[in-house]
Amino acid sequence: MSESRKPTMEAYQRHVLVCIGEKCNGSINGLDLFNKLKEKLADAGLDKGKARILRNKAVCLGICQSGPILCIQPEGVWYYNITEDKLDRIINEHLVAGNPVHEWIFHENTQS
Repeated sequence: MSESRKPTMEAYQRHVLVCIGEKCNGSINGLDLFNKLKEKLADAGLDKGKARILRNKAVCLGICQSGPILCIQPEGVWYYNITEDKLDRIINEHLVAGNPVHEWIFHENTQS
């Protein structure tokens, strides 16, 4: 039996989860949105260094409506019905400037 090694990971500022479940597809497929997010984060300089945003796809985030759903941690901000245009605005306003786009939020973690 071999001994497992402790994994390592680069530091990141935020973690974005994108639902790719079939029930969460809206005007854009969740997987397509996830792939576009990679390009857009790189274009915004959010794919490396201190500003790095970690992104993961989730088969189901448990909402199963009004998707694609996007969840940003550690803030606990949940966005619904994300399109490519909305994604651009979320990246610019929330991920770069730190101001969530309230008109597309359906849940925020209010615990401090």
